[in-house]
Amino acid sequence: MQIFTYNDFLKDKGIITFEEAGIILDELIKSSNIYDPEFQRFWKELIEYSAKYAEMRGKWRILTKEEQDALDDSRTNIHNRIRDNLIFIRGLAQINGKDTSWFDKFHDDRKRMGDFANYLNYVYAVNAR
Repeated sequence: MQIFTYNDFLKDKGIITFEEAGIILDELIKSSNIYDPEFQRFWKELIEYSAKYAEMRGKWRILTKEEQDALDDSRTNIHNRIRDNLIFIRGLAQINGKDTSWFDKFHDDRKRMGDFANYLNYVYAVNAR
């Protein structure tokens, strides 16, 4: 079994670091009407799916190939919901004429969106202590 650290992650290409994720989150919030019920619905779902995604991804490296294969469709569906909610949140900001350049920082890369979802889960988890 391999033991991983955050520094191992930093060696990968195309990642979103904690610092970058924090900037994206700040810009997303700044571009959003956080009191809008529609935004709140998309945000709640984004956080819920981020938690599910983080749980699944957190276990990924200790699962067998067979276990990974059995979960792959579920992981993909969760990931799609994260992407969809980010797109919906961006759409609300665009309707309101707000800057949505935060979304461009994902480079339409699913892995970068997954990194951001893991960051959101971390932020919500440590704020719940």
